[in-house]
Amino acid sequence: MAVYNEIRGLRVKYLSADPSNAEDGQVWYNSTTGNLRVLGIGSGAWISSTPLSEARRLGGGFGITSAAITFGGFGPPDNKTTSEEYNGSGWTSGGALNNGTARFAGSVGTLTAGLTAGGLSTPTVYQNSAEEYNGTAWTSVTNLPVARGAGSTGGIGIQTAAIIAVGGTGIPTTADAATLKYDGTNWTAGGSMNTARVYTAGFGTQTAGLYMGGAPGTKANVELYDGTSWSETTDMNTGRYSLVTSNNSPQTSGIGASGYAAPGLSVATESWDGSSWTNQSNMATARNAATGAGASSSSVMVSGGQTPTQSKAVEEYNFSTDTFTAGAWSSGASLGQVRRVGAGTGPQTAGMVFGGFDASTALGQTEQYNGTSWTEVGDLTTARGKLGSATAGSQTATLGFGGSTAEPSNPAIVDNSEEFNGSSWSEGNNINTARYNIAGAGTQTAGLGFGGYTTGTNRNESEEYNGTSWTEGNNLNTARGYIAGGGIQTAALAATGFIDGGGGNTAITEEYDGTSWTTVTVCPTAQASAILSGTQTNAIIFAGSPNRATTFGYDGTNWSTRPSMATGRDFASGFGTTGTTGLCAGGNGGTPGDEGIGTVEEFNGATTTAGGASNLTTS
Repeated sequence: MAVYNEIRGLRVKYLSADPSNAEDGQVWYNSTTGNLRVLGIGSGAWISSTPLSEARRLGGGFGITSAAITFGGFGPPDNKTTSEEYNGSGWTSGGALNNGTARFAGSVGTLTAGLTAGGLSTPTVYQNSAEEYNGTAWTSVTNLPVARGAGSTGGIGIQTAAIIAVGGTGIPTTADAATLKYDGTNWTAGGSMNTARVYTAGFGTQTAGLYMGGAPGTKANVELYDGTSWSETTDMNTGRYSLVTSNNSPQTSGIGASGYAAPGLSVATESWDGSSWTNQSNMATARNAATGAGASSSSVMVSGGQTPTQSKAVEEYNFSTDTFTAGAWSSGASLGQVRRVGAGTGPQTAGMVFGGFDASTALGQTEQYNGTSWTEVGDLTTARGKLGSATAGSQTATLGFGGSTAEPSNPAIVDNSEEFNGSSWSEGNNINTARYNIAGAGTQTAGLGFGGYTTGTNRNESEEYNGTSWTEGNNLNTARGYIAGGGIQTAALAATGFIDGGGGNTAITEEYDGTSWTTVTVCPTAQASAILSGTQTNAIIFAGSPNRATTFGYDGTNWSTRPSMATGRDFASGFGTTGTTGLCAGGNGGTPGDEGIGTVEEFNGATTTAGGASNLTTS
């Protein structure tokens, strides 16, 4: 914890309740719940998105980042009537305006229920027209009581309860403090703002709204609206006009970006939390007179604008507070039957183990795990240990093959394979080369067996199963037994094991592509009798000889260290189908005399999720 203090400059606090003012990355212990907790670190970033089909500036728009519309504006040509709809990834044509306008006095709403009013029909002619959008077409509605333009680039409220048309009357443009309210049919006067302005932006509802910025100059001041009157609140960090907002945000949580901030176009992005503004990541391209959409301080979409030329470019901003849960092993429910050198298959919360030995007796018992407890199901037809399995199988369809029916000094090697149907095992066709300490991958109908040991000899043969019979595949590059395997038939992973001729434990790793094996990056530690969970590109390896507690992860290119188990063990059984989950059951413990144990440990890898505070777990 001293290192954490040095890095973060924060103490680990001992508290009876979660703090309301924790900082990003703060760690604390909640003595009421007994949890060690961490608040995730917030981060935001802009990414480029699909551009508009037409360059436009000074148009209107509304919606959220996955369902937005932009329309009108100046071209070329001037006075566009076209609109474009956004679905979160691309743009399609929307309904055409009845009036070609630009510099809208305001626009507000959703993709299927929007409103726009006012603007300029030419660079010198203001208008009072208003139109509603239903997701398909625009319909003219009651005109504004007075023509105006150069007002807000974002409105407040919804189609039937809006406040828009702030500022902007006359030629030349005159700043105005007046506001207008719309009830779905008629316009009435709203309270006047404290600061006359043009080119403003806002978000919120008709009874709880916010407007900020504007001209003349580059205003930073912000005002809140309660449905009747306006009041000053905290200024933005960067004064500007013609900025873009998340126009569907609530009054207490929005975002403003871009605009003109003397002496030029701005890339600044600020989020609002109801009382203050916080600078966020800058946009990639400075611009003003763009169109925006969004519904919170976590996301906004900016399209078109002036950069300084008219632009088609689109950028999306997303902010997330990530929570981090440390990867760790924890105790699981113990097996009903103590065992070692058994086989396993399936995912962590719906897997099974079968076969193995207790002290020296071959076992046929099969146990299924539901994430909480074990249930015994039908026994193998041939009791045995050191067998292979279709590791990507399931509780209703898996495969066991090879192995030994006697231990330890005079093994009786078998070549038969068995299929499981969810309740019982039945004999299948034999593998071509009888062996034990064999590894497996794949499923019941597309299985793979490789490596293993016959008396005095490690094997390099691979065999593929098609649900009926076994056929020879290409050999491993390195013959070995006590090998760990996982993945599927056409993308398998073989790691570690034991080599003949004084080679001992090995760290060699190989990948299979359905045709041939390729030697890749070696595991950090040479070991044997380990367990592998996951795929060819996302796997973990754990336990192993001699009595290892270590865990390593593989990402398809490199191995790296993961949290260790609580108990070092080898010759264990286990399963898992991902690189972030795994289960280790039984095996030999770390002290003499504890051969054939029944304890279980479960691994859950480090995770990152969006949200608030998260628990840190330890093994």
